[in-house]
Amino acid sequence: MTATGRFAGRVALVCGPGDGVSRATALAFAREGAAVLVAGPDGERLAGTALLVRDAGGQAASVVADVVRDGSDAAARMVAAAVERFGVPDFVFNDASVTGPRDPGIGTETGRVEVDWAAAFAAHLTGLFTAMRHELAPMTALGRGVIVNTVRATACTERLIGPGAYAGYSAALATLTATAAHESAALGVRISLAGSRTGSGSGSGSDEELAEQVLLLCADEND
Repeated sequence: MTATGRFAGRVALVCGPGDGVSRATALAFAREGAAVLVAGPDGERLAGTALLVRDAGGQAASVVADVVRDGSDAAARMVAAAVERFGVPDFVFNDASVTGPRDPGIGTETGRVEVDWAAAFAAHLTGLFTAMRHELAPMTALGRGVIVNTVRATACTERLIGPGAYAGYSAALATLTATAAHESAALGVRISLAGSRTGSGSGSGSDEELAEQVLLLCADEND
C-alpha cells in the first residue's frame, strides 16, 4: 500500500458482503492511499478484508451493519463508525451483491422464489436507499464527496443474460442512482453507477475490473 497514491489522506467507506467486488474495491482504495472502513452484515468476511488491507500496509477497520435487517440504525452506525475512525468519507461504494432467484416465479418453487425476490429487492433498493440517505448527510454538510453504486448487468438497453429478476432490480437501481445523482449534484456530491458492460452483454467482468471502474468514477481531474 502507498501513502502517496491519488487518494492519500482520504477516506473510503465500502459497504457490502466483505468479499468479491467489495473486497477488491477496498484493496484498490487502500493501494491508492485511502483509509478504508468496510461495513456489511458478515463480520467474519469484513474482518478478513480489513486484515488483508492492514497486512499489505494500509489502514482499515470494519463494522457489522446490516441495512436490510436493521434499516436506518445500521446505516447510521456504519457512517458514524467511518467518521469516528477516519473522518467523513470522501468516497462511498455500495455493493448490494444479491443475485436473487433464477426462476422468474413460474413453477413448483413459486413460494420460495417470491421470498428470494423480496429479499433481493430489499437489499438492492430499500437497503441502498437507506444507506445513501445516511451516507449523504455528512458529505452534503461539507459540500463534497462521491458515492458509487454497483450493478452487475446492463439494464433496459441491452439483452440481459441470467436471472430475469436481476434485470428488474438492476433497472430500478439504475433509476434510483440517476435520480439521486440529479438531486445531490447541487449539494456538491457526485453519485454514479458502476457496472460491467462486455461485448457479449452478459454483465460479466472480474471483481478487480469493476473495482478499477469504481476508482475511476471517484477520481477527479486533480487525482
